[in-house]
Amino acid sequence: MRTSRWPAPPVLGGYGLPLGFVAGIVVTLVAVAAGVTAHPDWSVAVLTVTVAGVAAVTTPAAALGTVVICWCLHDGFVLGRHGNLVFTPASGLAAVILTGVALGALAMAAFARLVRETAEVPPATIVPRPRPALENLEHLHD
Repeated sequence: MRTSRWPAPPVLGGYGLPLGFVAGIVVTLVAVAAGVTAHPDWSVAVLTVTVAGVAAVTTPAAALGTVVICWCLHDGFVLGRHGNLVFTPASGLAAVILTGVALGALAMAAFARLVRETAEVPPATIVPRPRPALENLEHLHD
C-alpha cells in the first residue's frame, strides 16, 4: 500500500532501468558512429537528454541506475574508447552533470505529477435521467 503523497511515476523501476540501459546504449552507439569521440562534450550532451528523459518517467532508483550506465558508456566508449573505464577530470565532470540532470528531472517530474493530481477538477454536471414514456403517462391517469 502506498502511503506517500507523491504520485507514482508512469514507468516503474523494474521497467525504467532497462529502458535507460537500452536508451543509453542506442544513444552511445549512434554518437560514436557519428564521430563524437573527437568531441566528448557532445556525448555528454546527448546522454544528458537520455538521462533526463528516463528520469522524468521512472523511479529515483532507476534514474540513478541510468546515470551510472550512461556514465560508464560515455567513460568506456567515448573517453576510454575500448570499454575501459578511465578516471579523469572530464569523466568526473560528466558524472556530476549526469547526476545533477537526473536529480533535477526527477524533482520536476514528481512536482508536475503532484500538481496534476491535486489540481482542482470542476464537478461534473449532473443531468437527470429521463423517465420512460410509460411512467409519464401513468401520472396523467392519477
